[in-house]
Amino acid sequence: MTTLAPRDRHPYFMHDAIVAQPGAIQSVISTQKERCAEVAAELSRKRRMYIVGIGTSWHAALVGASIMDAGPEAFACNSFEFCVSPPRVTSDDGVIVISHRGTKRSSYDALDVANSLGAYTVAITSTDPGPRILVADDGIRTVDQEKSAAFTISYTTALTVLAMLNLGMAGRLDDPASGLDAFPQQISDILAHEEEVRQVVAEHQARRRFISAGWGANRANAYEVALKIKETSRADCEGFQIEQLLHGPFCSLDSECLLTLIAPDTEDRGRSADLANAARELGAPVWALTNQVDTALADAGAITFPLPDCPEYLMPIASVVPLQLFTYHLALARGTHPDLFQQDDPLQAAARTHYDL
Repeated sequence: MTTLAPRDRHPYFMHDAIVAQPGAIQSVISTQKERCAEVAAELSRKRRMYIVGIGTSWHAALVGASIMDAGPEAFACNSFEFCVSPPRVTSDDGVIVISHRGTKRSSYDALDVANSLGAYTVAITSTDPGPRILVADDGIRTVDQEKSAAFTISYTTALTVLAMLNLGMAGRLDDPASGLDAFPQQISDILAHEEEVRQVVAEHQARRRFISAGWGANRANAYEVALKIKETSRADCEGFQIEQLLHGPFCSLDSECLLTLIAPDTEDRGRSADLANAARELGAPVWALTNQVDTALADAGAITFPLPDCPEYLMPIASVVPLQLFTYHLALARGTHPDLFQQDDPLQAAARTHYDL
């Protein structure tokens, strides 16, 4: 079993951001509720919503399009593609642009395009964003700009805003049954299991490949953990929609892969258990994040991590937190720096001079 170095064990900004999430989510809920209600009222009058982002913010857009069902039909768009080949946006539509810092070119270019087409625009971004993102008709603020390039706390707080917008369009922002009041504590409870995550990393950090799969809104988190592992550890990893994994990509699994299943109690027709049983035949270990009360995953040999009993629109926030912890501890175990976007690697730094973000 790999043992982490003793130097405080958590010397990086990424970890600071992960463990600060309960307070940050609580702050967003309390300080942005009124603004979310106002924006939700505007969005409710629109024909369609386009939720736009790049990188991790595109994953947030995918979550948003999955959970925002109380207002007009929502579509997720990649910021770059929104600029290059815009959908048929009109003044009858709303465009939500998500950006961690409000400084990425594709994000503010997408906002410019949306404004030029007459759409009602909203920017979900940091408390101190870059100036070009401020041209949105309305803005909702999350957290201070992150010091780590891994973007963890700004992702979960952006998802919190999207959930609040949906509740606002449903007229339920102040509903005690919405789950918002209890949610920061549920995130704290997840963080209390950090040692369990570290032990999974210690056992599997030397795997050749890491594959993740989820369904519905959680498929975005399968993509997200693969992205974060690449950014922080340079490890070989991929994320899949759970059924898509079975239609070809599963052929690449073997005993050198760790399969992570994001499997809350949703209608995936038992595919999580099917995958776990199939992986067992290959000798591939399975780590499953679940709040299911049955034992199908454990019976299939999966190591399970407990997710809270929270509404479906909050589950993508809850499920990504253990994945963030996994990503962080994997970087430490493999001896890479989780904060720097691999810019401490001279070759990556040289390559970075050929493109901007």
